[in-house]
Amino acid sequence: MKIFLILSGFQITWLSSIFGEYYNYPLLGFIVGILYLFIFFRFIKIKTNLLFLYLFFSIIGYTFDTILSYNNLYYFNSAFNVGYLPIWLLTLWLSFNTLLLSVLIFLRNRIILSFILGSILGPLSYYSGIPLNISYTTNIYLAFILMFFFWGLFMSLYSKVIEIYFNKL
Repeated sequence: MKIFLILSGFQITWLSSIFGEYYNYPLLGFIVGILYLFIFFRFIKIKTNLLFLYLFFSIIGYTFDTILSYNNLYYFNSAFNVGYLPIWLLTLWLSFNTLLLSVLIFLRNRIILSFILGSILGPLSYYSGIPLNISYTTNIYLAFILMFFFWGLFMSLYSKVIEIYFNKL
């Protein structure tokens, strides 16, 4: 039940972010994300260590998205930005990272599987914004090659960190 609730919280945040942007309510995803994160952190037991992990991975992801956007390789058409990215990406990255020790636990010490899944599924989530006209790319091939490697390596790191985290418990 816990996994279902965490996955649902992330999916609702993701959908609110995408459709909020699509229907010109750019703060919707941010607000829903804040509510989800508040509820999530209210009910988890080990707050300090997890918050550090979630911030660590969120900063990596947000930095990657900023680099893509800064170089106009993949950017968002948003009315409400923080730097180069929509405000809702702040909470979306944190919300995604709540999946780390629950939903994505099956990736624990499965680095190759993590790389394969990350390199395929990560770029697909980015692509979903293009047909909706909330994101654009000036060089789709280069952008998706970078996303392929970033997400593969990102999820491989996830896999290793999950293993290290559980060895400390």
